[in-house]
Amino acid sequence: MGSAGVKLVVTLLAVSALVFALTEAPGDPAKRTLGAGATPTQLALFRHEYGLDKPFLTRYADWLGNAVQGDLGRTYVTNVPVWSVIRPRLTRSLPLVAMAWLLMALVGIPLGLLAGLRGGRIDAALSAGSLGLVAVPEFVAGTLLLALFAVRLHWVPANSAQAGLVSSPLHALPAYLLPAVTVALVGAVHTMRLTRANARDVAAQPYVRAATLRGLSPRRTALRHVLPNAAPPVVSSLALRIAALLGGMVVAESVFGFPGLGQLLVESAQSGDVPVVQAIVLIVAAAYVVVNLLADTVVGRLTPRRRA
Repeated sequence: MGSAGVKLVVTLLAVSALVFALTEAPGDPAKRTLGAGATPTQLALFRHEYGLDKPFLTRYADWLGNAVQGDLGRTYVTNVPVWSVIRPRLTRSLPLVAMAWLLMALVGIPLGLLAGLRGGRIDAALSAGSLGLVAVPEFVAGTLLLALFAVRLHWVPANSAQAGLVSSPLHALPAYLLPAVTVALVGAVHTMRLTRANARDVAAQPYVRAATLRGLSPRRTALRHVLPNAAPPVVSSLALRIAALLGGMVVAESVFGFPGLGQLLVESAQSGDVPVVQAIVLIVAAAYVVVNLLADTVVGRLTPRRRA
């Protein structure tokens, strides 16, 4: 195992310990799940069934060992495997994350290049518009989009709950659009501004000016010289946003009633279903760590000096 693999394992162990400690600390799960009317015998049986009567370190070791083997435990509320509850939500949230991420990249990068290389009124207009969008909270933007495109224009459904009633995301595409756009707005703005700043710095380099003096067209200069050298920070930012999107869908899914992982996290936290909360947070944290490691690898490939 290389240094990157060791770093990945150590980070995941630290994250898993932190997740388990933070979710296990508050209150008594047995009393919270069974209610105030539960007898001491019922509470004792519940704690024994879920291993809550064991020492903390023993419970953590059992939980981590089972999680490594794919067993995320059983829910407190319905006593079914946690993975059976998470899997359908995850299969709906992943396409939503993919759509939002693609919107960030396909909108943010071209607009950033345009603003950074053209300057002038285009740059001023895009900068002012991006600052206005960043100032709007996500739930406000989602509500405005809902009112315009669903209530007024009737282009998309007002409630995205139908995303869970069809066999594939393709058939439920209208239910995915508004949540994806809502989540992608802020990310696209940050991507645009980061691309703009890096493109402007790269465009001022001597080798870019030399390419322009040699008669290379602005388009070819941008694609051959500016974009590859301005890409590494943008790639790192977009890569980290994949995992951030997976754990940051709570607001959008709540506004649009989208039956995804974020909504499940809220429901499980409200009902005190700790195993589900632990599993979701662990999945998101693992995704964040893995994507971060992959982003470092990609950036190293894109940057000649780091590759050397």
